[in-house]
Amino acid sequence: MIEILDSPKYLVAMHLTGSLTAEDVERAYKATDDALKSNDRISFFADIDDSVNLSCEGLLIDVMEGIGQIGKLKHYYRAAVVTDLTWLASIARVKGFVFSSVDVRVFEREDRDMAFAWASEEPEPLSKPAVPPSLRLIHTTSEHVFAYEVDGPIGEKDIETAAKGLKDAFQGDRRINVLGRMKNWSGFDLFAVLNDDLFKMKYKSLSNVERYAVVGPKPWMRNFLELIDPLISPKIKIFDAAEESEAWEWVGAQQALLGE
Repeated sequence: MIEILDSPKYLVAMHLTGSLTAEDVERAYKATDDALKSNDRISFFADIDDSVNLSCEGLLIDVMEGIGQIGKLKHYYRAAVVTDLTWLASIARVKGFVFSSVDVRVFEREDRDMAFAWASEEPEPLSKPAVPPSLRLIHTTSEHVFAYEVDGPIGEKDIETAAKGLKDAFQGDRRINVLGRMKNWSGFDLFAVLNDDLFKMKYKSLSNVERYAVVGPKPWMRNFLELIDPLISPKIKIFDAAEESEAWEWVGAQQALLGE
């Protein structure tokens, strides 16, 4: 079972004993989500008893929930794991290597108090450099056409802008066409691409988008889009920058002038 321990608001502290069920795993992830609602960054403390074992159902839930947490890694500061089990200590150290943005440390049981004190230190704030947005939404002459322009590297704020815009465009479960102007796309932030809202919008776009015009993509993007076009339901069509007027005609709208 998993017992949630009293701790500072930014620390998710747990005591794990015996068999861990799916309900236990869900309880732990819920405590994590609750802590993130009021804290920009959080840490973890896990006191793992030697009797711990994970049921098959619990393992499945852990894997599924864990995938959903990947996009939140930058909000995790420290993880203190207290255990005398060698195999668990090894897993914890591997996770610390893979998820290098999180400071994961393993402590022996005799150092439990030291581990709790270390994990209880207030997380350092996330660095938030002032970066101008690289994605802007383009107003169109039709509510059935969603358009945007990319000029620079895609970051988290850009993804939030795109996800909100698509959500509004899909209101009433309407089917839409999309036009993307690739003015200067110079890469993306991995954490931004793993945004939960973006995944939801991508899934919905598979059935709600009929035509997707991409204007001015770089050669590698053109090749990728032409490769996946036969595999997905939206019809993708590539246009050179000089062919933008034809792209607008294909999606059935025009860029709206200010005041329209």
